[in-house]
Amino acid sequence: MKNNSILSNNIFLNFKNDFLNSRKYWVIYLLLVLFFIFTNFKLINYLNPLFEMVIVLIISLGGIFCIVYYYGHNDDKELYKTAFLIILIFGILCSMLMPFGCAPDEYEHIVRSEITSRGIIVPEYTNESYSSIMAISDLLNSFTQQRGEYYNLISVENATVFTNDVDSLSINNSEFHFHSAFAQNPFYGYLAQALGIFIAKLLDLNLIWMLWLGRICNLLLYAGLVSYAVKKTPILKIPFIIVACMPLMLYQASSMSIDAFINGLALVIFAYFFYLYKSPMNSLTYKEPIIFAVLCLILGLTKITFFLFVFLLLLIPIVNFKKSKYYYYSFILIVALGALGLIWTSTYAHVGFNNSYRSQFYIDRNVNVSAQLSYVLNHKKDFIIAVLNIPQHLDIDLMFNSRDLYFNSFNSLYLMFLGSVILMYPISKQTFKIRGGLLLFVVGIYIATYVTFLFTWTPVGQLDNIGGVQQRYFLPLFTLLPLIFSFNRSLEDKKRINSILILLTICFLALMIISLIGFYY
Repeated sequence: MKNNSILSNNIFLNFKNDFLNSRKYWVIYLLLVLFFIFTNFKLINYLNPLFEMVIVLIISLGGIFCIVYYYGHNDDKELYKTAFLIILIFGILCSMLMPFGCAPDEYEHIVRSEITSRGIIVPEYTNESYSSIMAISDLLNSFTQQRGEYYNLISVENATVFTNDVDSLSINNSEFHFHSAFAQNPFYGYLAQALGIFIAKLLDLNLIWMLWLGRICNLLLYAGLVSYAVKKTPILKIPFIIVACMPLMLYQASSMSIDAFINGLALVIFAYFFYLYKSPMNSLTYKEPIIFAVLCLILGLTKITFFLFVFLLLLIPIVNFKKSKYYYYSFILIVALGALGLIWTSTYAHVGFNNSYRSQFYIDRNVNVSAQLSYVLNHKKDFIIAVLNIPQHLDIDLMFNSRDLYFNSFNSLYLMFLGSVILMYPISKQTFKIRGGLLLFVVGIYIATYVTFLFTWTPVGQLDNIGGVQQRYFLPLFTLLPLIFSFNRSLEDKKRINSILILLTICFLALMIISLIGFYY
């Protein structure tokens, strides 16, 4: 009992010391929070300020806690805990405050999550629809409805818990049919969301908790993956945290979207790659490339272009392997994953795509993979020109804009922050092979994404205007950019720079929440 008392006193004393020693950082944070309030709140926020005051208090205390905790645990071995705390605190706020269905295609992700919550691994498509429960219909009807050509619900302006009765409705388990359920995605991308929905059903909670618990469980998965990635990687730990806490990344992770799993696992793969890259000479066996390839397979089944992650194996120094033949196994793994990717796309994923509203979309917009391939083969010169013109989209892709997202207004400011990290973060000198190889990898993923959408989402013969590509598809790649472009070799002030970067990261998340309240509430 006495030992527990001493331990408690030591913890309190350490936190008190860290609180006082980090005061210049959290004072700056509070001043910026105050500035964000004045620049984002509308008159209605000041007329009835109780809700806003509670959220601002949570933001202030949560941000201070993250700053103080980081200050006392800024050793590389402890950084993963800071990452988990930041994502958890601001992510839960985002999960409960963000309007219903405002994340891209969230309504369809909800349907698939509910189906998965009943233990159904492969959704059954009958009578041009998928069987779900009426509670999903009630939840979808809470979104601000606007009929579209193919979507039943595409607008979510001001659809919050205060504008409807989803917080008082019970969960209706009678049958409901919906036209789309992301059947092309593997089931494991929805296990976290499904767990949240299952808990809401099990405890017989009100309807809103199906959404909130689904989002929060999805966020917990993302926080776990990110914190593991930060713990595993031997380099770029702070840039990993910064990218993982990008407002758009956290926004997606706080929704029902499968992007939480995709982005989190992508960071884990990059961390494992850096772990292999920095491994001692003669330390790797055949097991590590296989593990890496399996991770790439799991990720690639959720986003086909991410099968290309397996090519990172070629950048691992051959001297890191006990036997050179283990390195050359990478070529076998690349071919194997390429074959599996083609099989998956042409069978399961292709059927899942067609068994949705997308089938009619393809017909009406003249989207046809075979016909587009035939057109490309007959117009090779035009296709080459179209591929060479893909980088022209870069200025738009860097704006991080997304449908119905309220934080588009401060994306330019965040882009400058991220750009400064990419160019100025202190990194020891790297070989030309790793810098050039990673640059080629990033460019390859970027171009491959556009080429994929040229065949799967663009009308036949339309090569100069590729449709369907969204900036969120490239977000994990920003983790690699500091290693490619940073020219700062001075490691003397790295600890102070890290403290400033963590402070600014938390500030941007506070701005995200405050601007969310100002825009939607």
